Parts: sequence; structure tokens; C-alpha cells
Amino acid sequence: MKQSSEERALYYRQIRQSLHNVLRPELTSAQANDTVALIDRLLAEFIVEEEAGSALSATYGQRLAALVDGADGATDVVIGPVGFADLERRAAQCVANSVGDNEAMKRDLPHALFAVERDFFEEVDALRQQVLSEELRDGEPVTDNGCSITNEELTAYLRERFSDDPDGRVVQATVIPGGRSKETILVKLEGFSHLPEEIIVRKDRPVGLLETRAADEYAVIKAVFEYGGVAIPEPFFAEESSAMLGAGTALVMARVQGTKAGEFFPDLAQPSEYRVEIGRDIAANLARLHSLPLERLGDAGLDPSGAEVTNESVLGAVDAMAARITELSGPALATVPLARQWLHDHVDDVVPANRSCLLQGDFGFHNMLIDGPNVTALVDWEAATIGPPARELASAWNAATSLMPWSQFVAAYTAGGGVPKDADPRAVNYYRVFLALGGLMTSKTGGHLFRSGTKRDLLTAHSGLDSFFRCARNLVRALADAMATDGRTAR
Repeated sequence: MKQSSEERALYYRQIRQSLHNVLRPELTSAQANDTVALIDRLLAEFIVEEEAGSALSATYGQRLAALVDGADGATDVVIGPVGFADLERRAAQCVANSVGDNEAMKRDLPHALFAVERDFFEEVDALRQQVLSEELRDGEPVTDNGCSITNEELTAYLRERFSDDPDGRVVQATVIPGGRSKETILVKLEGFSHLPEEIIVRKDRPVGLLETRAADEYAVIKAVFEYGGVAIPEPFFAEESSAMLGAGTALVMARVQGTKAGEFFPDLAQPSEYRVEIGRDIAANLARLHSLPLERLGDAGLDPSGAEVTNESVLGAVDAMAARITELSGPALATVPLARQWLHDHVDDVVPANRSCLLQGDFGFHNMLIDGPNVTALVDWEAATIGPPARELASAWNAATSLMPWSQFVAAYTAGGGVPKDADPRAVNYYRVFLALGGLMTSKTGGHLFRSGTKRDLLTAHSGLDSFFRCARNLVRALADAMATDGRTAR
């Protein structure tokens, strides 16, 4: 028997309650707790869809129909979820056809459609936050195993590599949850004279969202570690090939004390104490990183000449991201063609760049360890590249502004040795939109991989649902801020 939306929402709420009150306290691995958190956010999306989907479709469908069809908004036709999805697709196509047109009506239409999409995402976000804030008892923090390789396999590998330690052994190997494209494992050792008692092994997954290799991070991390002044783990060695890894690679480095600062989306998790102090330390670490002389990266395989910021390189990337988003399966967004056009119209805000430097490439709470008021490590350097520092400051914007006003963060950055021009507001705004478009492409890729059966797991499903929604919301917000700053609004 087919249940009503109200009944399905009740089931989803009961599943959430059971996960938190019954299952979560019994879990014995950090990986399992992370999995429950992912499921919880997916259930919150389903609850909002069941409880409010029809009303949202009717309200915002009428607004879209009035713009797309030129209706007066007084129609008695109730637009349901299927009709709303079709209107979203048509709105996206309408924006794609209209942006850049000099005719006043067509020039204003994309902004009106964008305003509807922005209001829709903000209302859905508020409804999700309401569901997630409902009283539910959390499970206890725990650690245990759950990685793709056994203690025996790791022991055999390390004994082979360090043949003068034949009695060395792996005591415990535990997956550190959160890695979406690489597997990160905390390994406890005994009897290896060349390694400390705890190390981190970071290895490739069989299928990842990013086409990067763990071993490629070694030279970059080594250069930054030797430069000093940046919170980063000491790298020991990289592994290009072994029976343990199959076709993948691995990076072995020191374990650094501290806990993950939060999530990529700060509204999910962020530091609750020492907020200003952590914000200042983040700024100081970025300032120091951006001062690293590029000649120190000789072995890192990063080509400074390829990092030149030109109209062709920037707009080529913009067009490639927009095209990829369009061709992937999943929802269509009117914001995408409007963001593409805005980035085309404002490319002079970032060309030419005032300078280039090393960028961590995926900056945020999710790739940061903290201990009290201090940042103890910036981790996951798979996306490291050479580029304009304004791009990394834009990447840090969401995390930074969740801790302190942006002006204070910029002041701390310059006080730590950052170049004032690096924080040019026009360039930061531009790269906020640029990076949000890239985040949307990555999350939509996850959804496409899941739907197509290429990669079927909870992380990939989460990428295509919860992460996709939050990336779309971030793109809407970044574009709205950018257009308001340059005097163009969506209303």
C-alpha cells in the first residue's frame, strides 16, 4: 500500500529517532558515527520533501510559471513537484538563452528567475535546519576499526619496507571519518625504529570524486613543512605501488594532535570555543603559506607558468564547469547560467592577478585540526595548486565569517604577513562565485555517479543530495552577494 507524504515523513522521523536513541549509543567505530550523521542529514531532506514539498512546489512553481510563461500569476492550476521540476529545467534554459542579451526585458528576466530560486533555497534551508535542530540524543564518541586493509596487511607492508625491524607490528588501524575522495587511516605501531608510535596513512579510493593521487601530496607537504610556520604534519614517505594498495598510491605522515575543526559547510559543524583565536590562527597560517617562495616547490610537479591568470584560463574553467553541470544527471538550476554570465562579465576583477602563490586548494574546517585556540594541522593537500591568493581567501570565506567579521579576518591575514591586495573585495567576491560553481559541479558529479551505478555508497549518495543542496545554496548566496556589491541585484 502506498503511504501518504505525511505518513512517510512520520516513518523518516521515527528512523531518525531510532538512529539517535537506540543505534548511535551502541556504535563502536568513528566511521559508523559518521555514517549515522550522513543518514541523518539525508532523512532531514526527505522529511522536508514529504512535509513541505507540495506547498513549496505550488508557491515557487506559480512564481516561476509567471516568469517563464508570462502568466499573470492568477492561475488556479496547482503546480506539483513534477511540474515544479519541469519549470526549474525550463527556467534554467530560459536564463541560459537570455543572459548577455541587451534587450531590457531579457536582461531583467534572469535576475527575476534567480530571485525565485534564491528564495526557494533559503526557505528549504530553514526547514531543514528546523528538522535537524529537533531534540535527539547523540551517541558517545568512540573509536575502533573499519578500514579497507587489515592490521596484518599493514604489518607485512611496513616490515618489507623497513627490513631492519622484522618484529615491528601494527597494533591498530582505524579509519578517520570524513574523507570523501581519499581514505585516511590512523595506525598505531610497535617495534618500528624509523617511525613514531602513531602514523597517518592516506590512500587512494578505488573510485573518487577527484582525479588525484595520495602520493602526489608528498612533495608539497614536504616543502611546506620544511619552510616552517604553517601547521602541517611531517611527511615520512609516499608509496607509488604495492600489493597492499592495488592500483592506488599512499602517503605516510606523522599523526598530529587535535580534532577536526568542523565540516566543509560550517552550518553543519564549526568550533564552539576560542572562535576569534582560531580565526586569527587560520589567517596567520594562510598568510605564511602564501609567502612560501615558489622555487621551493621544485619537486612538487606544480608548474608556476601554468598558473597565469588570463581571460582564457578563467573563462575556460567557468565554461567547462557550467557545461559539466548541465550534462550531468540531476536537477537543473537557473542560477548556473546566470552565474556563468556574471563571471564572464566581471572577469576583469581577477585578470590580471596581482601575484601567484601556493594554495592549499581545499581550505575549510573539514581539512583542519584544532586543539584549544590553535590550528594544529592543515590536512588533505590533494588539490594543492599555484594560483592567486584571493582564490584561497574566497575558499576560506565561509569558515572565516562563521568565526568573525570578514574585515577582522583580513586584518589578521595582513598582520600575519599577507599582502593587502590579496584580499581585494572584488577578487574575493569573484572567486566565491567561481568556487561555489566548482563545488556544485563536484557534488552533482557524486549524485550522477550514484544514480548511474558507477559508485554506490552512502558518501556518494550524500554528495548528490545533501551536499548538492548546500552547494547550490552557497552558489545562490555568493552570487547574490556579488551582484549586490557591484550594484546589480536579483530583484
